[in-house]
Amino acid sequence: MKPYLLALIKNGVFLGITVVMIISQQAHSKQVIDKIVVSVNNEAILESDLAEYLKRIQSRGYQELFGAVDPAIANNRDALIEHMIAEKIINQQVKKLDFTASDQEVEGQIRAVTKRTGITKAQLGERLKQLGVSMEEYHEALRRQIERKNLVEREIRPNMEVTDEQLRRYYQRITKPGDIEKQYKIAHILVENKTKAGLPAEQRVKQIWQEITKKPGEFEKLVKDYSDDKTTAESGGLLGDFTLSSLIKEFRDIVPKTPVGSLTKPIRTSAGFHIVKVLQATAVNFNTLPKEKKEALRNQLVSSELENRMNMWLERKKGESHIRRVKGQG
Repeated sequence: MKPYLLALIKNGVFLGITVVMIISQQAHSKQVIDKIVVSVNNEAILESDLAEYLKRIQSRGYQELFGAVDPAIANNRDALIEHMIAEKIINQQVKKLDFTASDQEVEGQIRAVTKRTGITKAQLGERLKQLGVSMEEYHEALRRQIERKNLVEREIRPNMEVTDEQLRRYYQRITKPGDIEKQYKIAHILVENKTKAGLPAEQRVKQIWQEITKKPGEFEKLVKDYSDDKTTAESGGLLGDFTLSSLIKEFRDIVPKTPVGSLTKPIRTSAGFHIVKVLQATAVNFNTLPKEKKEALRNQLVSSELENRMNMWLERKKGESHIRRVKGQG
């Protein structure tokens, strides 16, 4: 996908560019000191607009508030021009379709920002000042954000639903054989980092480990006798099913190397020591994906499809527009 299209979608935030012809009036003549680079539906983008926009997107304040712009745009004049043409078309469509944001909507967005960050509006103003951004500029940026969200939600995204079958096909398409995760059903004995009966945790887990290696078939009984995790003790220490990526860091390197039916040596975590039993290891397929994994996958597919739709919509609008590039200016 073209870099300027990705930038248009990312965050949905763009700062407006004022189109002004700079004319120097002298006593007996007028001299144009700016140059038109491209005209989009009779609205000009000037050489000064390019310079101003480039300076803005490379500023610390812009990058901290809205994220860094793709270097493929910032470092390439042709890409920057295409980016600004796309932005101009979006601005024109927002006005044409009456998706403009009201002052009340902008103020509501600011209230949401201050509530989410736990700061006052005055503190927000001070932070913006430190970044070299005025409150008026921030207002305008939020206005653009709301307008682009309106455009996407009403013009580009309507009726975009992802069925389970589409999700299944997407999962199969992006999953390579070597990327297929395993899911592990595990149980544990937990020894908390506490001294009990005069014995520190290290000594207690050592004694339990010695006993369990002598009686590996009595794991469930030993869980009831020794585990400090009382919520799982009655179910044989069962923790549940986990993909490798969802295991805690300390388990991640050890559990996959442990044969099904076997025990790990004591693993130390912030909770204490764990003796883990691997009860089952199965390859994850679409049907066994955890719910949260499916939702993340759905969001990924929606985002991808939204990019495609944005791409097609923008190319269509460019085809419908009168775009005149001034010779020698890009």
